[in-house]
Parts: sequence; structure tokens; C-alpha cells
Amino acid sequence: MNLPGAVQELCHHFLSLAPKGLVTGLYLTGGTGFREWIEGQSDVDFVATLTHRPTDGEVEQLRQAHEQVAAFSPIDLDGMHVLVSDLASDPRTLPPVPVVLHREFRVGHLDPLVAWHELARHGVTVTGPDLSTLAIWTDSHVLQRYTVDNLDTYWRTITDQLATSSANEPGADLDYACCWCVLGVARLHHLIVTGEMTTKSGAGRWGLSYYDQRWHRILREALRLREGGRPEYDNQASRLQDTTDFTAYVVGAGTGRPVVPSAD
Repeated sequence: MNLPGAVQELCHHFLSLAPKGLVTGLYLTGGTGFREWIEGQSDVDFVATLTHRPTDGEVEQLRQAHEQVAAFSPIDLDGMHVLVSDLASDPRTLPPVPVVLHREFRVGHLDPLVAWHELARHGVTVTGPDLSTLAIWTDSHVLQRYTVDNLDTYWRTITDQLATSSANEPGADLDYACCWCVLGVARLHHLIVTGEMTTKSGAGRWGLSYYDQRWHRILREALRLREGGRPEYDNQASRLQDTTDFTAYVVGAGTGRPVVPSAD
């Protein structure tokens, strides 16, 4: 795969800064793995394989490398540093490893269950042994249950928060909320319905053919916020209401448990 220039440059910069001899492979997941790159919107999601569990000193070197990468590029480089042998095992048993998310480096976890499946199905090899030669643990039934649970817990809570929010709330990023929530829940529902993973934009386009026309306007608006185009709404309150209603609908449809409005 020919990577976008900005992605290639970012990856090569990280590799030049990583502790010498520690990184054996760098692999991309997320939108890049699905061949979807949207300038100004997309992050770069990665899994780096290491020769061994890093020492405290090497963890600090990785931290410094990611700080320099963050100063080098406005694009977030999000991911985790694991062993090749970790990929062959159930990711729910993964010990805490160096991870970075939105430029915050720590030792912990970063949703490896999703990352393992994306690596196996859509991953891109930047350097190191080709992904097709690596043993990567996957289980479609586990992924399906995990996705339903994600809708039923995290996104059900987000739905409650949307329902109590206001378009006039100071500091509210309503563009972000619309794009993130509408395409986020549609992507999870797409996996539940089809068994396949997709991108945010892919889920939005799928939704236009899958969901009732009642939801097409908010789907087009979410896609517009991600990819550009003419606004579908001239009223923020109306858009927020549709964002809330669509999110609640998908959580209910995906889990089989309708969202019950919270009591004031």
C-alpha cells in the first residue's frame, strides 16, 4: 500500500527516534488500514512490536520519542508497543504496555481487542515482517459481544449525556459531538449487523442505505463534518436533537434494549 505522504513521514520520524534495536515492526490500523485518510481529520493508529518488554529507561526513551513526534506533526500517532508473541494471544490477557493516545503517553491499555482484529483483517505493514506472516489472535464472536457491550455501556452513557445537554451550553463543540456520536455508533452497529469492521465514513455511507430515511439527514451532516460539503442544518438545537435521537436509536437497535430517558 502506498501511504499518504504525511503518514509515511510521521511513521519514519517515529522510527528514527525510537530506541535503537527495540522496535521490530510498525503496523497501522484504524482508517489508514482501511485505506481511508482524510486530511485534517484522520489520526494514525499503530501497533509497534518490540524485541522485549521495555525497561524503565526504554519506556522513558519511548516517551521522549513520542513527545518529539507530537512536536513534529499535528497528526496524532496513537497506539501501543507490544511483543510479537502478544499478537498470538487473547488481548484481554495483555499486561500493561506503553501506549499513547491524543499525545498522552502512559503505561496501560488501549483497546487491544479491536486493534488485533483490525491488524488481522486490514492492517498495513510499515516495517518489519509482513502481517500475513504473523500469528494474530481473533475471535469474531468475542468481538461481536464486545461491540454490543460497548454500545450498552459507554455509548448508553453518552446518550444520557446528550439528552441533558444544550445547544447553548458554553464551550460545547457541537460539530464534534455530531460527527463523533453519529458515525461512532453507526460503525459499531455496522459490525453487529454485517460482521465486518469499517471506518467512520464507511459506516455513515452504509447507514444511508441501511437506516430509515428518518436518519439520513443527520448521517449526511455527520459525513459533511468529516469530509466537507454544504451544511444540512441551520439550527444547532435541531441538529443536537437529531444527534441525540439517532444515537439513542442505534444503541437500542444494537443491544436490543431501548434507551430509557433519564428522569430529571
